[in-house]
Amino acid sequence: MTDNKGGELPQSVVFENKGLGPPVRLRIPSIDVDAGVEYVGLTLSGEMGAPKSPENVAWLNLGPNPGEVGSVVIAGHSGWENAIPAVFDNLDKLDIGDKLYIENNKGTTVVFIVRKIQSYDSGVDTSIVFSSTDEKEHLNLITCAGDWDKIAKKSASRLVVFTDKEGE
Repeated sequence: MTDNKGGELPQSVVFENKGLGPPVRLRIPSIDVDAGVEYVGLTLSGEMGAPKSPENVAWLNLGPNPGEVGSVVIAGHSGWENAIPAVFDNLDKLDIGDKLYIENNKGTTVVFIVRKIQSYDSGVDTSIVFSSTDEKEHLNLITCAGDWDKIAKKSASRLVVFTDKEGE
């Protein structure tokens, strides 16, 4: 299995089950995000699915639940047709140290802190977004950035926000 840039994703990963459920809500107060969570897998072309609506985010349900060891990946739209606001329109305004809150289906909230913000050009290996090897809990947010290619139907780059679970 590969990510959307041809990088290898782990074939077999065992996640520690801490009894944490899947996410249902993402809140990022510093950029006024309060979004419902859709569950997605991989598309037929091996790319992470995207949320169906501009106001929701999408959790890659092939990985860990928030608060479990590994990298939770959540995608959201930025820039939407006809200037309709999208959930991650202001993702680039996050700062190192900002807090994100993920509520799961059991009512538990897990807090993550922004560690790094990075842009990746189209065609660059982004497998680091989908996996980690440090045995810690992470949440990575990803959205489109740069110019939109109408023919290829994709943007020129991806903006990724890497976070660590509070207290890690």
